Amino acid sequence: MIRFHRPTTHSVFFSLLLGVCAIAGAANKTGTTAITVGGKTISQSKIDTVTDLMVKAQTQEGRGEIGPEQRLQMEKLVATNLIGQELLELEAKSSHIDATPAEIDSVLRGFKKRFPDDATFKKALRAAGDNEAKLKGKLAKQIRADKVLAAHVKRPEAPSQKEMTDFWEKHKKDFPVSDSLRALQILLRADDKTSAEESADKRSKLETLRQEIDKDSAPTAVLLQRFMNAAAHVSEGPEAPTGGDLQRFNPNDFNPEFRKQVKMLKVGQLSAVFKTPLGFHLILLIEKFDGKYESYRLQIIQNRCRRRNAPSSEGAGGQIPRKIPQSEVSGLF
Repeated sequence: MIRFHRPTTHSVFFSLLLGVCAIAGAANKTGTTAITVGGKTISQSKIDTVTDLMVKAQTQEGRGEIGPEQRLQMEKLVATNLIGQELLELEAKSSHIDATPAEIDSVLRGFKKRFPDDATFKKALRAAGDNEAKLKGKLAKQIRADKVLAAHVKRPEAPSQKEMTDFWEKHKKDFPVSDSLRALQILLRADDKTSAEESADKRSKLETLRQEIDKDSAPTAVLLQRFMNAAAHVSEGPEAPTGGDLQRFNPNDFNPEFRKQVKMLKVGQLSAVFKTPLGFHLILLIEKFDGKYESYRLQIIQNRCRRRNAPSSEGAGGQIPRKIPQSEVSGLF
């Protein structure tokens, strides 16, 4: 039995892959029911299809082969986020939350910008066995999910500098030290077949986006939010649905130019726009495991925010009301 009461912001980013993009017609697959959420079934074939896409994308990125254990973890991640989407949809219906036509059209325009022209956009829809009307339905579902979270999830209160340094002094021996890094990425693809004009347009677009993200010398928390929002809506990399999160990685596993750029950054710092054989990249370094306080600031902020804003009782701390019986969600894992 799976019990989910409170979807996370991570589910919203991930749903762009699972619900909005509809790559390869995953939503049209049928098969054995793996999970049931409020009467809505999620098939094993849908989980498998989305997992296959993630595996393929990671392989294309040059991040190595995916072993059986890694694939199982990816399947669990896919299943968890599919469940989160359906719970958000049930909450939206229960709370009479909906998306307006103007909101749907606005998001659709942003989605279309990920394609060089309207013909390419329509071709991608056809290849996925989709059409614009179906896509609008998925966008509406995404907007409703965003509204549910905005209405019920409390915005975290940032910890003070003293609270952070006290936490570091008490727990610094527990922080990992390694060569690994963690970063967010926005990727606009451009390879040898991309025309010079299109490449120039993509570089210019990413330069403009960088200025927008970094405007007003924004504090790190704001910079992080802006970057993740932009990545989810603009990036053409496989990690876009999770706000561009590359997770922990060893920079030596990446292209030399990527390795050079990311190693130059401090935590919370944006890279310049740079080019690799994959295309144009913009990177925000969010974790560095070198044993220095400044490199762990974002981790400390996240830890303190979770502790400070954790609900102490039913419905506290902005928790979504538990209107859905535990028996509404059942399945594997």
